[in-house]
Amino acid sequence: MADRLIDPPRARRPAPGRPVLREYALATLAALLALALAAVADRYLSVANLSLVFLTAVLAVAVRTRMTVAVYTAVLCFLGYNFFFTPPRHTLMIADVDDVMAVSLFLVVALVCSRLATRLASQVESLRAAQARSRALLQLGQRLAGSLGMPAIRQAGADAMAQALEVKVSILAREGDDAPLQVVATAPEAQALEPEDLAAADWSERHARPAGRGEGGLPDAACWMAPLGDAGHRAGVAALHFDGAGPDADRRGLALAMARDIGLALERARLAAALEEARVQGETERLRNALLASVSHDLRSPLSAMIGAAGTLASYEEQLPRGERRELMQAILEEGQRLDRYIQNLLDMTRLGHGGLTLRRDWVDAGEIVAGAVERLRRLHPAQRVETVLPRDTVLLYVHPALIEQALFNVLENAAHVSPATAPVRVVAGVAGEQLEIEVIDRGPGIPEAERARIFDMFHSVSRGDRAVKGTGLGLSICRGMVGAHGGSVAALSAEGGGTILRITLPLPPAPEATA
Repeated sequence: MADRLIDPPRARRPAPGRPVLREYALATLAALLALALAAVADRYLSVANLSLVFLTAVLAVAVRTRMTVAVYTAVLCFLGYNFFFTPPRHTLMIADVDDVMAVSLFLVVALVCSRLATRLASQVESLRAAQARSRALLQLGQRLAGSLGMPAIRQAGADAMAQALEVKVSILAREGDDAPLQVVATAPEAQALEPEDLAAADWSERHARPAGRGEGGLPDAACWMAPLGDAGHRAGVAALHFDGAGPDADRRGLALAMARDIGLALERARLAAALEEARVQGETERLRNALLASVSHDLRSPLSAMIGAAGTLASYEEQLPRGERRELMQAILEEGQRLDRYIQNLLDMTRLGHGGLTLRRDWVDAGEIVAGAVERLRRLHPAQRVETVLPRDTVLLYVHPALIEQALFNVLENAAHVSPATAPVRVVAGVAGEQLEIEVIDRGPGIPEAERARIFDMFHSVSRGDRAVKGTGLGLSICRGMVGAHGGSVAALSAEGGGTILRITLPLPPAPEATA
């Protein structure tokens, strides 16, 4: 059957091309040698049971040859033992009844031992073949596991099949559903395929069965075709350039098993590529929708406020009291600054995404960066209380000061959006080993654990928790990019008593040497 991969153990058969007469000659020689040894033992050693010498010869031949040759050896040894060593000697007649029993038992024992020895040898050979098969499939699996992408899998499969089967291998596949089969991998350098071979390969793929060398109704094909995969998932065909009439049963089974594994690996690679493509398309669509929503909201809101305030001033400037005019102008200024920050965030994300962020490092005190970011937050949110805890000693960082301050400010602004009016935002800075940790702690409802890893993605807003109301989804992503450019990291943790801890970790390089 075409789909049977493992053949049952068979009796030993001679290797192709080995003359059968050589085995019978070996059996005859073994019988003559046993006859000579028995003669020497009978004359000089006075051995009582000479049948053991002949039985040893039968076993030696049975282990190395087929069952029929072993039976021939047993009959030959039986005749020699009867003719030369059983009274009356030099005749096939047996005078004593006991000798008749002994000679008959010798023949039976010789036949049984030859059968057992032949079966044992066949089982040993089958175990060796199974071990070689398992080793070949294991090596194929290791090569396929280390291959990324369908081209690499095809080449690895061709190399493994060529090595295990000792043949030239060509892998054929289609570039599209309606495209013809073409060679995509060879090992080591397989010969060109004829039209008959391509026809056999097409038949083998369509029917998911071996073809060529007399199979599949295509006797003219020079190669033996093994389909990769099954009828439901066509992955191509392996063309094997066997010499002679084609593969024997063992090599055929191994070839089909290896072709099946290669087909499964190709199918897994195809599914993985399709899943990755779907994921990328989904993520692209999500980012596009988030960008459109963010731009439409975060650009229109300040623009609408600015247009409304400016229109009121233009229409009722003389009628409005001085205080109201100042409030409207202040509203225009604040909304303009808000719009400027949003556009700056978009520009920062563009530079981070295209690797255009240039670091101008300098030595700076960590306390100065914290103080600068807190001061900016207080100007933007005067009502928000901020508590700071800084190290007593000076902690020097070798960073781009403006970028790290901007990153910390983004975290502070994020915390200010979610903190209750009565709860302060705490900033705690401290040294942990060879790193500086800056923790921003708010008392908002907190971030669900499943969302903590995604809050640093662009335009991601937590659907529930403390980030559901405000925020464009850019600030924390920019913070992670800026801190990551300095070799640091940003993580979201749960705070005791509720709220969230956003921890910024930066490496501490050796302090610069003091100059005289």
